[in-house]
Amino acid sequence: MGTIAHRFETGEQSSQKGHFRNLIMLARIDGMVAEEEKALLERISNRLGLTDEQVKDVKNDSNSYPMIPPVSREERYERFIQLVQMICVDGEIDPKEDILVHRYGIALGFTQERLDEKYPLILEKVKNGMDRNDILDSIL
Repeated sequence: MGTIAHRFETGEQSSQKGHFRNLIMLARIDGMVAEEEKALLERISNRLGLTDEQVKDVKNDSNSYPMIPPVSREERYERFIQLVQMICVDGEIDPKEDILVHRYGIALGFTQERLDEKYPLILEKVKNGMDRNDILDSIL
């Protein structure tokens, strides 16, 4: 079950890989990964500090990387924004993507009430091309 390095990685590394796995699952849910989704995955993997080898491992063995929600409120919102960006990047939101984003939001620790309040706002801001940091500033 994974490499020795996988067994001894930090909680933060595991959390980042779990988040990246969720992004991959969203990108794949409609049966194909669009070029825009691939580009966003690459940008986010770089932001998370994942190596090419780690990205390959997560793509090939996604079941080994469960979601580990971050502790801080800001990081949870940042991850949720990235999930919303992933479903919007190809210009179409598949109903399965919408359902999965809600599930991931709950797994990140948001209540259904909080999701009902914040998800539409974040979705609108992402669709309007607002920067992730600006979205964070507007919702925190």
